[in-house]
Amino acid sequence: MSVREVWQLTRELLEATALPWPAEEREARLVQVDELLRRREEWLRELRPPYSEEEQRLGREIVAWNREIEARLRQVRDEIGSDLRITEAKRQANACYVHPYEQPLSIDGMFYDKKR
Repeated sequence: MSVREVWQLTRELLEATALPWPAEEREARLVQVDELLRRREEWLRELRPPYSEEEQRLGREIVAWNREIEARLRQVRDEIGSDLRITEAKRQANACYVHPYEQPLSIDGMFYDKKR
């Protein structure tokens, strides 16, 4: 097990998380990213010091790529959350049109007589 294999898997992960993520491809890309993360985690457990100068350089590159990968995955998570909120709002609006009398009546247009 070497740092070079972890570096290669991290590079593949960086490419797999490249933006944008169209909604049609999202599920397949999530499966691919999950598989790469799982494989990389197994390789990371196997690493043992001491590291050569080149391995240390590759390690610094891996750490830099990890920050970028995490930022990309956070953005994808936020997009998914936004899509879920929009879908829920559409579902609720649609339910109001399909079953208009199941909702309680609103009183926002009611007249209030101050004199009585």
